[in-house]
Amino acid sequence: MRSVLFSSTLLASTLSSLPLFADVTPEDVWEAYRQSMINSGMEVTADVSREGDTLVVRNMIYGLDMGGDTVNVTSTSTAPEVRFQERSGGKVASWFTAPITTLTTMPLDPALGDNETIETRMTMAINGETLVEGTADDMLLSFDDLQVSMSGDPVYQDDILVQPGLDMSVEGIGGTYTLTTENDAMSSVMDMTAALLRYDIEMDDPSAGAMTMQMRMEDLAMEGTMDVPNAEEGRPFAETFAAFVLDATATSAQSSFEMRMDVPESGPVAVSMQSGASELGISMNAGLVGYDIETNDIGVVAQGQVIPGGQLRLSMARATENLLLPLGASDADQPFKIAFGLEDLVLPDLVWMIADPEGQLPHDPANLRLAFEGTVQSDLNLFDFQALEALDAGEAKMPIQVKTLALPELYLSLAGASIAGTGAGRFLEAEPAMPGGLPPFAGSLSLDINGLQDLLDHFASRGILPPEQVMSVQMMLGLFARPGENAGQLVSTIEMQEDGTILANGQPLPF
Repeated sequence: MRSVLFSSTLLASTLSSLPLFADVTPEDVWEAYRQSMINSGMEVTADVSREGDTLVVRNMIYGLDMGGDTVNVTSTSTAPEVRFQERSGGKVASWFTAPITTLTTMPLDPALGDNETIETRMTMAINGETLVEGTADDMLLSFDDLQVSMSGDPVYQDDILVQPGLDMSVEGIGGTYTLTTENDAMSSVMDMTAALLRYDIEMDDPSAGAMTMQMRMEDLAMEGTMDVPNAEEGRPFAETFAAFVLDATATSAQSSFEMRMDVPESGPVAVSMQSGASELGISMNAGLVGYDIETNDIGVVAQGQVIPGGQLRLSMARATENLLLPLGASDADQPFKIAFGLEDLVLPDLVWMIADPEGQLPHDPANLRLAFEGTVQSDLNLFDFQALEALDAGEAKMPIQVKTLALPELYLSLAGASIAGTGAGRFLEAEPAMPGGLPPFAGSLSLDINGLQDLLDHFASRGILPPEQVMSVQMMLGLFARPGENAGQLVSTIEMQEDGTILANGQPLPF
């Protein structure tokens, strides 16, 4: 999450500085900036004048309309003044002289069909200038020690907190950014760093209590490529966003997170987390959006009166998450993937005091890896708000069909027991057994289970699990699994055939 936030913030800061991606004259710089906003689906107006060697753009207003007929989200930003100045060597410098104000209007409660809207206000300041060199169609930006900050006050509606207060900044931004233009379409290569990302959130909800969150990330870097297609002014946001192509990687050396809550009738609770190096990969292409996250050397501490013992600590060597989702419609099958992993998770001492006070079980770190992947056929464009409105209102059926589903990896190890498995299958071209359900499935699942019987017996003897639950699990294991070659090992191959028959290790189940 922290890497996602860093990448999004740094990318937003770069896009906010797009006046810098321009030609060798101030007029061409402004035109490139204006065209880049149009390509992003925005409408742009401004007052433009020349003052000696500087082109001054005042009252620049740009906005997005990201909604449909009933659920509509609009965002309008105003930049009081941007200056583009000629510099020696055929370069152009650009900077903002005042903060940018953004007003966002959205439905207060679209899930309940409430037509009342709420307006939020954010202020962003960009301090520093960027030099541009090259030609009109092939430019290089360079910037050093650029500072970007953003803030917004909390928003309440009838004493209910709608948006928390926000204060964030990215400090010490440096690097280069190229911009190549062809027929008004733009492509860029990014290579940037930042010294610090700071993100603070404050919430004071009369019903839920007060909460503050603080995040810090240090020694950031981002590199990648982005393609922004040509677009006419007023092009629907769904079409514009779906056509973006992005491939970027962001890293940080270390980060921290703190959250403090004042829970009514429970007292204060504090959670802090420290982590080492992290990396985020982001991709967007042809409606497919994906990201890979890896965070290392994680430590978490929770403190408060509601926490048993007053404090809990856990640590983890590595956490990973991988996601690939098709957000656009397509006649062809599209891939998807969802995976996450926890490596060497050291559980709090309190857990072992409850589960194994005599030390009869191995207290080795736990590990978990789980991955799903497959293909879907989708007629739904998730960038199209009007299509989502019709779906939410029950005016349209869910136009997404899962075609294949695989389990490339399942692995869990805890207290001397482990489960490993793989599987794959496909959904059949047949009507679901129940209206609104999934169609019949044919496939197989293989499992390798070790030490589970001993672990269940231990939990039963400690009273952690009721004997009747342990007996039910053991009966199910007897139906689906058979002894393996090693002591304490169970293996199982479960097959779901096209005629609906379920086989366990080649034998039909008795139900």
